[in-house]
Amino acid sequence: MDLSLSLDGSHVLITGASGFIGAATVEALLAAGSNVTCLDLRPPPDRSFAINWQFLQCDISSEDDLTRSFSIAASKFGPIACCIALASLDLSVLPHHESLADMEVEQWRRTHKINVEGTFLTARTWLRQLREHAKVDKDNELKNVSLIIVGSESGHFGERGNADYASGKSAVQGGLLRSLMGDAARIWPGARVNAVAPGPVDTPQFKKECADNPDQLYLDAQATVALKCPVSLESVAKSILFLASENWSGSITGQVLNVDSGKQGKVMWMQKEC
Repeated sequence: MDLSLSLDGSHVLITGASGFIGAATVEALLAAGSNVTCLDLRPPPDRSFAINWQFLQCDISSEDDLTRSFSIAASKFGPIACCIALASLDLSVLPHHESLADMEVEQWRRTHKINVEGTFLTARTWLRQLREHAKVDKDNELKNVSLIIVGSESGHFGERGNADYASGKSAVQGGLLRSLMGDAARIWPGARVNAVAPGPVDTPQFKKECADNPDQLYLDAQATVALKCPVSLESVAKSILFLASENWSGSITGQVLNVDSGKQGKVMWMQKEC
């Protein structure tokens, strides 16, 4: 039985590659021998030593940017087999509110433009270039053909102070994912579409937020979490590689892999509120 990831030589494109999860995933992909194209607005950590890596500045809310970036990426490493749609506005950069009643409509629109429309545009650009490649690759020799959407536990459980973020994640890891499941396989036989939904991830930013708010670790990563701890960056990256590997997950499509330490929901009321 072959237990290798078999990702060596596969061209993987990842959006949001400069963030904490993105950078960890890139490291894992490079270790697996993939050819990696990183898309982001800001440069990632320098990896100029790696011949199987490239960075392209790209705004995922721009159709032109995505089309240009995919074209440049393919000119260096060939067609993009696996696309990891990670880029989004994270909870840590969004204004928080006591109630939806306090949120400006422009925040709602901006979050959805990046997190939902940007993910849609990324998926569409990947499908279009895959369709073009299918016209010349008659034997379907490309391997590890899949789209991986990075969602969030907020897409399952909501965020009282950030319904914009939670509803956007629900849209991409729910309706978009399920709609693409049968779509992608018609463009490329065997193409898969899955999602990873991390819980609170133990990033430097999360550590800082917990230091600033003594209740946050308990509320986000302990009170309703079976393992009573946040998720490591490596756990998220390895889960993404699992779904990227046709050898390991070739019969899995249309699924959301919850990497959340067993999270079961949100704390609704603090004791002082009761």
